[in-house]
Amino acid sequence: MNALPAAIAAFLVTIVAILVLRPLALQLELVDRPGGRKAHVGEVPLVGGLAMFIGLVVALGFLFPSPHVAAPLLGVFGLLVLVGLLDDRFGLSPTMRLLVHLAAGGILIGATGVMIRTMGDPFGTGIITLSTLGAVAFTLAMITGAVNSFNMLDGMDGLAGINALASLGGLGVLASMTPGADVEQRVSLVMAAAIVGFLIFNMPVRANHGLRCFMGDAGSTLLGVGIAWLCASLSQRPIWGAAPSPATVLWMVPLPLFELWWTFIRRVGRGHSPFHADAGHFHHVLRDAGLNTRAAFVAFALLDIVLVGAGLLLGKSGLPDWAILAALVATGVVTVRSMYLVKYLVPLLPKAVRLHLPPDHGAREA
Repeated sequence: MNALPAAIAAFLVTIVAILVLRPLALQLELVDRPGGRKAHVGEVPLVGGLAMFIGLVVALGFLFPSPHVAAPLLGVFGLLVLVGLLDDRFGLSPTMRLLVHLAAGGILIGATGVMIRTMGDPFGTGIITLSTLGAVAFTLAMITGAVNSFNMLDGMDGLAGINALASLGGLGVLASMTPGADVEQRVSLVMAAAIVGFLIFNMPVRANHGLRCFMGDAGSTLLGVGIAWLCASLSQRPIWGAAPSPATVLWMVPLPLFELWWTFIRRVGRGHSPFHADAGHFHHVLRDAGLNTRAAFVAFALLDIVLVGAGLLLGKSGLPDWAILAALVATGVVTVRSMYLVKYLVPLLPKAVRLHLPPDHGAREA
């Protein structure tokens, strides 16, 4: 309840910020235009990320009881939003973006002291503990991976937002079951509230057609780094009073994790750079299969809820880390394979969910 005023503020300020920033973005040409792999209609303002950041500044900066956490989080959010806006407007090189993501991770580690020192017992051979240097390197890699995974997911209306919302819901539940994780629980709630405010303008529905906006790289990187910090922190805490379970925490970000690893495997397997853009992301696969944007969004939302819920049940069950991780890997393989089998199911579905029926203009390339 102590976080409720901050969450309400994040929600309301995000909405107001979007309404104020939309016309300004049109004037500054901070918009996403259709063409190439981008299939949406019209110029859509890229202000969702900035609006969520403004909401979080108000909520975390003025109403949050933990300034030692809020200050570095907001500093890193601000850095990533600024660079994301520059990338949205002018386009930055992958190397430049990577350096910024690494810098953001380094700031969070140094300012909050949060890093992944133990990996639990992922192979059934005993607890794996990292040296300080190893913990810093592994945490930086995890944060960078999370930032890029949410960027990959931001290719269809509502997709990155609903994934982040499901992850934050699961992380909030874990935090509520973890002694001493009040700050993580509050951060989860406040970030979720800002996302809900943004989704009002980004859901694939007719009602918001005249007010649509995208989060852009500014938003996807903000969500990625915030969720990565929460995952790193909770993975080192005694969830449900037991030993830390990084494998359980990984279940809170299932689709971003599956998207990241499948993208890496797919691109490297084809002889391309992992940073080489393509049209093989999950949302592309479902649309190529014939699902329209709304149907794909609902499918992703339901899958998110099921997977995060399964992760919570597995964590609560007391299974060892290696079993929880093995279940995650097996689920990832099944999920990826299932994406490519949807095309056989689509002809059996009602016509209302098929791609050829208008209006359906919510997909774009991340």
